[in-house]
Amino acid sequence: MRGRQRTIGSLIAERLARHGTRGAASAAAFAEAVGWPLSREARLCAHTRDGRLVVEARSGAWADQLEALAGPICEKMNARLGPGMVTGLEVRRPPAKRT
Repeated sequence: MRGRQRTIGSLIAERLARHGTRGAASAAAFAEAVGWPLSREARLCAHTRDGRLVVEARSGAWADQLEALAGPICEKMNARLGPGMVTGLEVRRPPAKRT
């Protein structure tokens, strides 16, 4: 086999990005970039016009993980969607529980 091996998620994200479906392409690229465990704990809410991703985490601990991985997540997404498509990550934490 020539070239690098590619996952089905990366192929779908690239195809969607080429056909102008930014929301779907972003969602597919996000799931691919963060991997299976984290994609179950975080949801991509929006991809703003200035390139920021708005992500909602299920817990404070997962929000911390997303913030720590923001750089690599953006790099992986730009590799899938094109240079400069993702400029940053805005992580939303769940509301604090009242006692």
